[in-house]
Amino acid sequence: MQNPHVKYLKTKNAFHLFYYEQGSILCRHYAAEGWTAPQKIAEKAAPIFSLCQYAEKAHLLYSNAEGQLFMASSTDLAQWEHHPMSAQLPSGGNTKFFLLPTEDTFHLIYHQPTESTGIDSLVYTVFREGKWEKTYQIDRFMPLPKTPFLARRLRKEHIILYYRTGRNVVSAREMLLEPYTMGSVTPLIQTPSPCTDLSIVNDNEKIHMLYIVRGMFRTQVVYQYKHTSAISTPRILWEDNNCDTCLVSLQKGKVILMWTVNGQPMRCISETGGTSFGPVEKFTEKFPAKCLKGELIGAEEDEYNGVECYGDSNYLPAAYPLSSPSPQKRIKRNLPPPEYTKAYTTLQESHKQQIEELSALLAQRSDEIAAVNARWKNQTEKLEAELETLRKENLQLKASLSFSQKESEKDV
Repeated sequence: MQNPHVKYLKTKNAFHLFYYEQGSILCRHYAAEGWTAPQKIAEKAAPIFSLCQYAEKAHLLYSNAEGQLFMASSTDLAQWEHHPMSAQLPSGGNTKFFLLPTEDTFHLIYHQPTESTGIDSLVYTVFREGKWEKTYQIDRFMPLPKTPFLARRLRKEHIILYYRTGRNVVSAREMLLEPYTMGSVTPLIQTPSPCTDLSIVNDNEKIHMLYIVRGMFRTQVVYQYKHTSAISTPRILWEDNNCDTCLVSLQKGKVILMWTVNGQPMRCISETGGTSFGPVEKFTEKFPAKCLKGELIGAEEDEYNGVECYGDSNYLPAAYPLSSPSPQKRIKRNLPPPEYTKAYTTLQESHKQQIEELSALLAQRSDEIAAVNARWKNQTEKLEAELETLRKENLQLKASLSFSQKESEKDV
């Protein structure tokens, strides 16, 4: 799940990192010379904050140690103006805010506990002209670990929320902000075991979902997509003892699926919008031994579309296009002799063939598992029907015996 203490912001010509450390919210910028030194934005702040951008202006919502809300705004990400907001809303260190600004209004979605343990309430409100307006309860839900719910802006006044409506059910709900209109809940993911990590990205046609299901003995990396009202069959891409995190993104029309297995990154690419996949392969570029995921903001253009980013132990981004050196700065190496190139190419082809065979076996096993589950379900329903018949016969037999006993007592 996303680390709520770190955010990544992509602007037109730069990349920015916001993170919480030792009571302060800090920011670093990616420049031609590398990453700049940390810049302190807020002190004595709570660990969880919200970041967004609208009309070339960045907004950061956070709370201090006393629970008072503040809005920090900047046009250049260097000079920040801090404005206190009335502490009407719950602003504890564990509350996740999702902030969406418009011309003169801040739309806010957050969660708060209810009287039931493990059940939270998802709430929507508006901050306009220096005061909070009426709050609306969107739904009651079961918070996901680390990041209780996920949200995405589809268009100016149109958003979509992802949250857990059951123990193993993740659903979606679309909303219009002005006029306030709430859509119905649509179940997206239903798993037999707990979902330990989830990554979702939208394009103009589909919702792409990559998630990890942890069973008693194995974990599975599963992909699905939603197109209009139809949801595809779950496709198992990988099975292992310990799959850690997963991330889905769109790059130049391709669906890029990544996940880590005991810290080792794996990747699978679909060039057909999720209907078919290439082989599963190890991600060979530089990758941290221990990685985290943070929310990615502003990466929604055609070239790269994603809402999450992998980072290392210092929060610096990993496995992201802008984190790689520019072409003119790449180190030139001498080419190897032709015989080594030929041997390496042959080895690559051999590995590719093995991975394709493994992918085919995994797909076959996924189909076999689905078939076995269907047969097991039919057999269970048949046994339940037979059991119900036996229960009725048992009741009839008891009634008959009771009647015979009463008749015998009358004769005596």
